[in-house]
Amino acid sequence: MGKLSDEELISIYCKNHDPEILGTLYKPYMYLVYGVCMKYLKNREDSQDAVMQIFEVLVKDIPRFEIRNFRSWLYGVTRNYCLMYLRRNSKQKDSYSDFFADLFMESTVASHPIEEETDGELFERLKACMEKLKEEQRICVEHFYYKKQCYKEIATELNIGEQKVKSFIQNGKRNLKICLETKEIIKNAKN
Repeated sequence: MGKLSDEELISIYCKNHDPEILGTLYKPYMYLVYGVCMKYLKNREDSQDAVMQIFEVLVKDIPRFEIRNFRSWLYGVTRNYCLMYLRRNSKQKDSYSDFFADLFMESTVASHPIEEETDGELFERLKACMEKLKEEQRICVEHFYYKKQCYKEIATELNIGEQKVKSFIQNGKRNLKICLETKEIIKNAKN
């Protein structure tokens, strides 16, 4: 088996789903996967667990994709796994932080809104703006930023396509930004 190419091993695995074949394919790349995991996760135990979890991902994903270069494809799978892991396991106390960092990246309201708004006024304006969003946008934004779910998880939970989820989030963010900026202009006009 060791003399077969990656493409041949993938083809055999897709036909019979034999975990030994997948193990033969994966084994030479385990150190690469571990190295990528260490780069992102910066923790031995988490990286070792990730190497095993990624093998489980391959069991399901290999038959679903047309893989031309296994090494490059595996690198992408590993990187994406690590990024999603970091996102799910973020230890930030305030789930608003990611949202505001992303929302205000190009906003004219404030360069560091959280630091400038200590009285919770910004959070109140955000809450009011969230209530004005279309239901699909509001739900997707809440799942993405507050529940830390990825597009795929949201799509599965809401039974809609990933592209729709992405669109709802992007449009929701744009509408929130417009709403917050409008409220900021009104607030400044009153002062």
